Amino acid sequence: MIQSLPSNRANRWAALGVRAFPQARRTKLRRPSRTRSRLLTWGLAILMAEAQRLERMMSAMHEKERLEGGDDGGDDESVQDNPTDQSASSEESEDDSSVDTLDSEAEKVARIMQGCEVQYSFPHQFHNVLEAALMGKDVEDEDSDSSYDSDEDSVSYVSKQMRRQRGRSPPKMGGHRQEEIYPIVAVPTNGEGCVVLRESGAFDVVGKIPTVLQKKLFRPNGPLPDQIALGTLGRYYVHFTDGSICFYGPPSLNKVLKKARRNEGSIASIAFGPELDDWFVVFSDGSWEANGELPSGLDELMENREGRADLLWVALGVNDEWCVGARNGRVWWDGVSEEADDALADILADGENELKWVDFGPEETYFLLHK
Repeated sequence: MIQSLPSNRANRWAALGVRAFPQARRTKLRRPSRTRSRLLTWGLAILMAEAQRLERMMSAMHEKERLEGGDDGGDDESVQDNPTDQSASSEESEDDSSVDTLDSEAEKVARIMQGCEVQYSFPHQFHNVLEAALMGKDVEDEDSDSSYDSDEDSVSYVSKQMRRQRGRSPPKMGGHRQEEIYPIVAVPTNGEGCVVLRESGAFDVVGKIPTVLQKKLFRPNGPLPDQIALGTLGRYYVHFTDGSICFYGPPSLNKVLKKARRNEGSIASIAFGPELDDWFVVFSDGSWEANGELPSGLDELMENREGRADLLWVALGVNDEWCVGARNGRVWWDGVSEEADDALADILADGENELKWVDFGPEETYFLLHK
Protein backbone atom coordinates (compact mmCIF):
# COMPACT_ATOMS: atom_id res chain seq x y z
CA MET A 1 0.00 0.00 0.00
CA ILE A 2 1.41 3.44 -0.95
CA GLN A 3 0.76 6.26 1.48
CA SER A 4 -0.22 9.54 -0.19
CA LEU A 5 1.14 12.87 1.02
CA PRO A 6 -1.55 14.84 2.91
CA SER A 7 -1.49 18.61 2.82
CA ASN A 8 -1.85 18.87 6.60
CA ARG A 9 1.72 19.31 7.90
CA ALA A 10 0.95 17.96 11.35
CA ASN A 11 -0.04 14.59 9.96
CA ARG A 12 1.93 14.35 6.70
CA TRP A 13 4.40 11.63 5.84
CA ALA A 14 7.70 13.06 4.73
CA ALA A 15 8.28 10.93 1.63
CA LEU A 16 6.31 9.30 -1.12
CA GLY A 17 6.62 5.65 -1.94
CA VAL A 18 7.59 4.68 1.61
CA ARG A 19 5.50 2.22 3.63
CA ALA A 20 3.79 3.91 6.57
CA PHE A 21 4.79 2.60 9.97
CA PRO A 22 2.52 3.20 12.99
CA GLN A 23 5.39 4.30 15.20
CA ALA A 24 7.17 6.46 12.64
CA ARG A 25 6.18 10.08 12.77
CA ARG A 26 7.90 11.11 9.57
CA THR A 27 10.01 9.67 6.83
CA LYS A 28 12.07 11.54 4.28
CA LEU A 29 13.03 10.87 0.69
CA ARG A 30 15.77 12.97 -0.86
CA ARG A 31 15.00 13.71 -4.51
CA PRO A 32 17.53 14.89 -7.10
CA SER A 33 17.82 18.65 -7.43
CA ARG A 34 16.32 20.21 -10.54
CA THR A 35 17.33 23.78 -9.87
CA ARG A 36 20.69 23.28 -8.16
CA SER A 37 22.90 24.61 -10.94
CA ARG A 38 20.96 27.86 -11.13
CA LEU A 39 20.83 28.33 -7.38
CA LEU A 40 24.54 27.61 -6.97
CA THR A 41 25.43 30.74 -8.93
CA TRP A 42 23.19 32.91 -6.76
CA GLY A 43 24.39 31.20 -3.60
CA LEU A 44 28.05 31.71 -4.50
CA ALA A 45 27.49 35.42 -5.06
CA ILE A 46 25.70 35.74 -1.73
CA LEU A 47 28.43 33.81 0.10
CA MET A 48 31.18 35.97 -1.41
CA ALA A 49 29.39 39.14 -0.32
CA GLU A 50 28.81 37.75 3.16
CA ALA A 51 32.43 36.62 3.39
CA GLN A 52 33.63 40.13 2.60
CA ARG A 53 31.28 41.61 5.18
CA LEU A 54 32.40 39.04 7.75
CA GLU A 55 36.04 39.87 7.06
CA ARG A 56 35.41 43.59 7.55
CA MET A 57 33.48 42.93 10.73
CA MET A 58 36.18 40.69 12.21
CA SER A 59 38.91 43.19 11.30
CA ALA A 60 37.01 45.91 13.15
CA MET A 61 36.57 43.67 16.19
CA HIS A 62 40.27 42.75 16.28
CA GLU A 63 41.20 46.43 16.00
CA LYS A 64 38.99 47.25 18.95
CA GLU A 65 40.56 44.47 21.02
CA ARG A 66 44.03 45.71 20.10
CA LEU A 67 43.19 49.25 21.20
CA GLU A 68 41.54 48.22 24.45
CA GLY A 69 44.28 45.72 25.32
CA GLY A 70 47.17 48.05 24.53
CA ASP A 71 49.03 45.50 22.38
CA ASP A 72 51.79 47.99 21.59
CA GLY A 73 52.94 48.00 25.23
CA GLY A 74 51.99 51.67 25.86
CA ASP A 75 49.70 52.91 28.64
CA ASP A 76 46.09 54.02 28.22
CA GLU A 77 47.00 57.67 27.81
CA SER A 78 49.30 57.02 24.87
CA VAL A 79 46.51 55.11 23.12
CA GLN A 80 44.01 57.88 23.70
CA ASP A 81 46.44 60.57 22.53
CA ASN A 82 46.89 58.93 19.14
CA PRO A 83 44.46 60.52 16.61
CA THR A 84 44.61 57.46 14.38
CA ASP A 85 43.65 55.20 17.26
CA GLN A 86 40.81 57.53 18.23
CA SER A 87 39.47 57.38 14.70
CA ALA A 88 39.65 53.62 14.60
CA SER A 89 37.90 53.38 17.97
CA SER A 90 35.15 55.74 16.79
CA GLU A 91 34.57 53.73 13.65
CA GLU A 92 34.36 50.53 15.69
CA SER A 93 31.74 52.00 18.02
CA GLU A 94 29.55 52.69 15.00
CA ASP A 95 29.89 49.05 13.97
CA ASP A 96 28.91 47.59 17.37
CA SER A 97 25.21 47.32 16.58
CA SER A 98 25.84 45.64 13.24
CA VAL A 99 28.21 43.15 14.89
CA ASP A 100 25.46 42.12 17.30
CA THR A 101 22.74 41.76 14.68
CA LEU A 102 24.95 39.96 12.16
CA ASP A 103 26.64 37.59 14.60
CA SER A 104 24.45 34.54 14.01
CA GLU A 105 24.29 35.21 10.27
CA ALA A 106 28.08 35.50 10.04
CA GLU A 107 28.54 32.25 11.96
CA LYS A 108 26.15 30.48 9.59
CA VAL A 109 27.97 31.80 6.53
CA ALA A 110 31.36 30.77 7.94
CA ARG A 111 30.16 27.21 8.51
CA ILE A 112 28.63 26.98 5.03
CA MET A 113 31.92 28.10 3.52
CA GLN A 114 33.61 25.18 5.29
CA GLY A 115 31.58 22.70 3.26
CA CYS A 116 28.61 22.02 5.50
CA GLU A 117 26.04 23.59 7.77
CA VAL A 118 25.60 22.48 11.37
CA GLN A 119 22.39 22.65 13.37
CA TYR A 120 22.46 21.61 17.00
CA SER A 121 21.06 21.77 20.50
CA PHE A 122 23.74 21.70 23.18
CA PRO A 123 24.22 23.10 26.72
CA HIS A 124 24.29 26.88 26.55
CA GLN A 125 27.42 27.30 28.67
CA PHE A 126 29.45 25.80 25.83
CA HIS A 127 28.00 28.05 23.12
CA ASN A 128 30.99 30.35 22.56
CA VAL A 129 33.66 27.66 22.55
CA LEU A 130 31.49 25.39 20.38
CA GLU A 131 30.85 28.12 17.81
CA ALA A 132 34.57 28.87 17.70
CA ALA A 133 35.33 25.20 17.13
CA LEU A 134 32.74 24.94 14.36
CA MET A 135 34.27 27.93 12.59
CA GLY A 136 37.85 26.77 13.12
CA LYS A 137 39.00 29.75 15.17
CA ASP A 138 40.58 30.08 18.61
CA VAL A 139 38.57 31.01 21.68
CA GLU A 140 39.72 34.23 23.32
CA ASP A 141 41.08 33.75 26.82
CA GLU A 142 38.92 36.60 28.06
CA ASP A 143 35.79 34.42 27.86
CA SER A 144 37.11 31.80 30.24
CA ASP A 145 36.75 33.76 33.47
CA SER A 146 33.10 34.72 32.91
CA SER A 147 31.41 31.72 31.32
CA TYR A 148 31.86 29.18 34.12
CA ASP A 149 31.12 28.93 37.81
CA SER A 150 34.04 27.72 39.92
CA ASP A 151 31.59 25.52 41.87
CA GLU A 152 30.95 23.37 38.83
CA ASP A 153 33.70 20.80 39.32
CA SER A 154 34.11 18.19 36.59
CA VAL A 155 32.32 19.72 33.58
CA SER A 156 33.69 23.18 34.29
CA TYR A 157 37.24 21.92 34.86
CA VAL A 158 37.41 19.79 31.71
CA SER A 159 35.86 22.53 29.62
CA LYS A 160 38.39 25.07 30.87
CA GLN A 161 41.21 22.68 30.10
CA MET A 162 39.86 22.27 26.59
CA ARG A 163 39.84 26.01 26.17
CA ARG A 164 43.62 25.96 26.60
CA GLN A 165 44.13 22.89 24.41
CA ARG A 166 40.94 22.28 22.52
CA GLY A 167 42.27 20.12 19.72
CA ARG A 168 45.01 18.89 17.42
CA SER A 169 45.70 19.45 13.76
CA PRO A 170 47.72 17.58 11.11
CA PRO A 171 51.50 18.18 11.26
CA LYS A 172 53.10 21.03 9.35
CA MET A 173 53.77 20.41 5.69
CA GLY A 174 57.17 21.59 4.44
CA GLY A 175 57.66 23.68 7.55
CA HIS A 176 54.61 25.83 6.83
CA ARG A 177 51.47 25.98 8.90
CA GLN A 178 48.32 24.73 7.18
CA GLU A 179 45.85 27.62 7.08
CA GLU A 180 43.06 25.81 5.25
CA ILE A 181 40.04 24.89 7.34
CA TYR A 182 38.79 21.46 6.29
CA PRO A 183 35.12 20.47 6.20
CA ILE A 184 33.49 19.06 9.32
CA VAL A 185 32.60 15.39 8.87
CA ALA A 186 31.10 14.54 12.28
CA VAL A 187 30.15 15.98 15.65
CA PRO A 188 29.60 13.01 17.98
CA THR A 189 28.17 13.83 21.42
CA ASN A 190 27.42 12.20 24.74
CA GLY A 191 25.34 15.14 25.95
CA GLU A 192 28.08 16.48 28.24
CA GLY A 193 30.68 17.00 25.53
CA CYS A 194 31.27 16.67 21.81
CA VAL A 195 34.10 16.37 19.31
CA VAL A 196 34.15 18.48 16.15
CA LEU A 197 35.96 16.22 13.69
CA ARG A 198 37.27 17.48 10.36
CA GLU A 199 38.15 15.77 7.09
CA SER A 200 41.89 16.22 7.73
CA GLY A 201 41.75 14.51 11.13
CA ALA A 202 41.94 17.82 12.99
CA PHE A 203 39.48 17.99 15.86
CA ASP A 204 38.23 20.13 18.72
CA VAL A 205 36.89 18.81 22.01
CA VAL A 206 34.16 20.83 23.72
CA GLY A 207 32.89 19.92 27.18
CA LYS A 208 33.45 16.62 28.95
CA ILE A 209 34.54 13.36 27.32
CA PRO A 210 35.92 10.19 29.00
CA THR A 211 39.38 10.77 30.50
CA VAL A 212 40.96 7.77 28.77
CA LEU A 213 39.62 8.92 25.42
CA GLN A 214 40.91 12.43 26.02
CA LYS A 215 44.41 11.08 26.69
CA LYS A 216 44.30 8.92 23.56
CA LEU A 217 43.22 11.83 21.37
CA PHE A 218 45.80 14.24 22.75
CA ARG A 219 48.87 12.00 22.50
CA PRO A 220 51.63 14.38 21.26
CA ASN A 221 52.90 12.04 18.54
CA GLY A 222 49.85 9.86 18.18
CA PRO A 223 47.80 9.42 14.98
CA LEU A 224 44.82 11.63 14.30
CA PRO A 225 41.27 10.23 14.37
CA ASP A 226 39.16 9.76 11.23
CA GLN A 227 36.08 8.34 12.95
CA ILE A 228 34.61 8.92 16.41
CA ALA A 229 31.43 7.71 18.15
CA LEU A 230 30.36 8.74 21.65
CA GLY A 231 27.70 7.29 23.92
CA THR A 232 26.48 7.49 27.48
CA LEU A 233 27.86 5.24 30.24
CA GLY A 234 31.39 6.17 29.15
CA ARG A 235 31.17 4.30 25.83
CA TYR A 236 33.18 5.42 22.82
CA TYR A 237 34.79 4.20 19.61
CA VAL A 238 37.63 5.88 17.72
CA HIS A 239 39.35 4.78 14.53
CA PHE A 240 42.70 6.43 13.82
CA THR A 241 44.44 7.16 10.54
CA ASP A 242 47.03 4.45 11.16
CA GLY A 243 44.31 1.78 11.37
CA SER A 244 44.35 1.43 15.15
CA ILE A 245 41.20 1.78 17.25
CA CYS A 246 40.33 2.92 20.77
CA PHE A 247 37.16 1.44 22.19
CA TYR A 248 35.18 1.14 25.39
CA GLY A 249 31.90 -0.75 25.34
CA PRO A 250 30.23 -4.13 25.79
CA PRO A 251 31.92 -7.44 24.88
CA SER A 252 29.25 -8.10 22.25
CA LEU A 253 30.36 -5.05 20.28
CA ASN A 254 34.03 -5.86 20.82
CA LYS A 255 33.50 -9.22 19.09
CA VAL A 256 31.96 -7.52 16.06
CA LEU A 257 34.83 -5.04 15.82
CA LYS A 258 37.44 -7.81 16.03
CA LYS A 259 35.61 -9.81 13.37
CA ALA A 260 35.50 -6.78 11.07
CA ARG A 261 39.27 -6.25 11.48
CA ARG A 262 40.02 -9.89 10.75
CA ASN A 263 37.95 -9.73 7.58
CA GLU A 264 39.49 -6.36 6.64
CA GLY A 265 36.06 -4.78 6.73
CA SER A 266 35.58 -1.15 7.64
CA ILE A 267 33.01 0.50 9.89
CA ALA A 268 30.83 3.23 8.41
CA SER A 269 29.07 4.20 11.63
CA ILE A 270 28.55 3.06 15.21
CA ALA A 271 25.63 4.19 17.37
CA PHE A 272 25.15 3.57 21.09
CA GLY A 273 21.67 3.11 22.57
CA PRO A 274 20.42 3.77 26.11
CA GLU A 275 21.65 0.54 27.71
CA LEU A 276 25.25 -0.67 27.81
CA ASP A 277 24.60 -3.54 25.38
CA ASP A 278 22.47 -1.52 22.92
CA TRP A 279 24.34 -0.69 19.71
CA PHE A 280 24.00 -0.52 15.95
CA VAL A 281 26.92 -0.92 13.53
CA VAL A 282 26.83 -0.08 9.81
CA PHE A 283 29.65 -1.45 7.65
CA SER A 284 31.12 0.26 4.61
CA ASP A 285 29.39 -2.18 2.23
CA GLY A 286 25.97 -1.13 3.55
CA SER A 287 25.43 -4.23 5.69
CA TRP A 288 24.69 -3.83 9.38
CA GLU A 289 24.49 -5.58 12.73
CA ALA A 290 22.60 -4.57 15.86
CA ASN A 291 22.28 -5.74 19.43
CA GLY A 292 20.02 -5.06 22.41
CA GLU A 293 16.57 -3.58 22.38
CA LEU A 294 16.07 -1.29 19.39
CA PRO A 295 13.35 1.40 19.36
CA SER A 296 10.12 -0.18 18.08
CA GLY A 297 9.93 2.02 15.00
CA LEU A 298 13.50 1.24 13.98
CA ASP A 299 13.02 -2.46 14.62
CA GLU A 300 9.92 -2.49 12.42
CA LEU A 301 11.67 -0.52 9.69
CA MET A 302 14.54 -3.00 9.56
CA GLU A 303 12.10 -5.91 9.51
CA ASN A 304 10.04 -4.45 6.69
CA ARG A 305 13.16 -3.70 4.67
CA GLU A 306 14.08 -7.38 5.06
CA GLY A 307 17.62 -6.70 6.18
CA ARG A 308 18.55 -4.79 3.02
CA ALA A 309 22.30 -4.01 2.99
CA ASP A 310 22.15 -0.45 1.68
CA LEU A 311 22.62 1.72 4.78
CA LEU A 312 24.95 4.70 5.10
CA TRP A 313 24.61 5.37 8.82
CA VAL A 314 22.33 4.95 11.84
CA ALA A 315 21.99 7.24 14.87
CA LEU A 316 20.53 6.26 18.25
CA GLY A 317 19.65 8.26 21.36
CA VAL A 318 19.07 7.43 25.01
CA ASN A 319 15.36 8.29 24.80
CA ASP A 320 14.58 6.01 21.85
CA GLU A 321 15.54 8.61 19.25
CA TRP A 322 16.71 7.12 15.99
CA CYS A 323 17.55 8.16 12.46
CA VAL A 324 18.57 6.05 9.45
CA GLY A 325 20.17 7.10 6.16
CA ALA A 326 20.18 4.79 3.13
CA ARG A 327 22.17 4.86 -0.11
CA ASN A 328 19.09 5.60 -2.19
CA GLY A 329 18.77 8.95 -0.41
CA ARG A 330 15.95 8.03 1.92
CA VAL A 331 16.05 9.13 5.54
CA TRP A 332 13.80 7.86 8.33
CA TRP A 333 13.54 9.05 11.93
CA ASP A 334 11.34 8.91 15.01
CA GLY A 335 11.29 9.56 18.74
CA VAL A 336 13.26 12.81 18.44
CA SER A 337 12.49 16.10 20.16
CA GLU A 338 10.11 18.53 18.51
CA GLU A 339 13.01 20.86 17.75
CA ALA A 340 15.06 18.12 16.09
CA ASP A 341 11.99 16.87 14.24
CA ASP A 342 11.34 20.30 12.75
CA ALA A 343 15.03 20.74 11.89
CA LEU A 344 15.17 17.41 10.05
CA ALA A 345 11.96 18.19 8.20
CA ASP A 346 13.22 21.62 7.12
CA ILE A 347 16.62 20.29 6.02
CA LEU A 348 15.10 17.62 3.79
CA ALA A 349 11.89 19.41 2.76
CA ASP A 350 12.86 20.42 -0.79
CA GLY A 351 15.26 17.57 -1.58
CA GLU A 352 18.12 20.04 -2.12
CA ASN A 353 20.14 19.11 0.99
CA GLU A 354 22.09 15.98 1.84
CA LEU A 355 22.09 14.90 5.47
CA LYS A 356 25.69 13.92 6.28
CA TRP A 357 25.71 13.24 10.01
CA VAL A 358 23.22 12.85 12.85
CA ASP A 359 23.81 12.21 16.54
CA PHE A 360 21.60 12.40 19.62
CA GLY A 361 22.56 12.91 23.26
CA PRO A 362 20.68 13.07 26.57
CA GLU A 363 18.29 15.89 27.39
CA GLU A 364 17.33 16.48 23.74
CA THR A 365 20.82 17.40 22.60
CA TYR A 366 21.58 16.70 18.95
CA PHE A 367 23.84 17.56 16.01
CA LEU A 368 22.80 17.60 12.34
CA LEU A 369 25.30 18.14 9.50
CA HIS A 370 24.02 18.78 6.00
CA LYS A 371 25.19 20.24 2.71
